[in-house]
Amino acid sequence: MLGLAPAASAATANPPFCKGVKSCTFGGDAGQTWVNAPASSAAKGRAIAARLLSNAKAVHRGYGAPRWINIHVIKKGSCRRTYGHRPPSRACAYEHVLKKLS
Repeated sequence: MLGLAPAASAATANPPFCKGVKSCTFGGDAGQTWVNAPASSAAKGRAIAARLLSNAKAVHRGYGAPRWINIHVIKKGSCRRTYGHRPPSRACAYEHVLKKLS
């Protein structure tokens, strides 16, 4: 039982920005957080952006941070491999949302 406690606490330490979204990455600080997620179509991209914004609002209510959220929904394939952990070019982005949460 003692071996499971650190893993369980580490799993709950990260805020749930990516809850319900596959292959999502996030980073940043308490001031501004970025989230990147892939989508296979523009319609799915809008749905994923809405889900990520909803998650960010819930995290803000629970933790009081971040103040800003920067969401990028990236096209799957080579764009995802190239821009998985940084802001994508316009050609590779389906959706971009920059929103003040506080």
